[in-house]
Amino acid sequence: MNRVLLLPLLLLACSDRDLCTEAPLCEDGRAINCEPSCLVGPCSTGPSSVACGEQAACTIVPGDLASPRFFRSRALCVEEGAASCDPATAGPPVCPGNGLIVGCSEYKRVIRAPCAQAVLYFTNIACCSGTGPVDGGTPDGGTSSDGGP
Repeated sequence: MNRVLLLPLLLLACSDRDLCTEAPLCEDGRAINCEPSCLVGPCSTGPSSVACGEQAACTIVPGDLASPRFFRSRALCVEEGAASCDPATAGPPVCPGNGLIVGCSEYKRVIRAPCAQAVLYFTNIACCSGTGPVDGGTPDGGTSSDGGP
């Protein structure tokens, strides 16, 4: 009897949904993007996802069609209460030590993103690469897309 009940639950848990065809996508507090081809890595064969947390909200932001690097529209974790920003005049982004980078992105929004994908959103990623100070003054090479080390 338990096997009969288990089979429908397993079928519901499995999905043929292709998130890359839907990306960029905001769903359940997560920013979901897909990078099947890119001029600057990382490229991926599947969707990437980052939890926005309590201080950020997922927003779909259009890319800059004149930019060869930041032309794609993206699902971004935009910091709540932050106005649009100018990356040319803003200070460098910081890495709070949990595998994330936070700052004024090339998408002209203050966002949080995983260090593993920082190059897709920022031109200055020194705090993620370990060559610059993070918030607190020590290098951070975090790579988790879920904010963990």
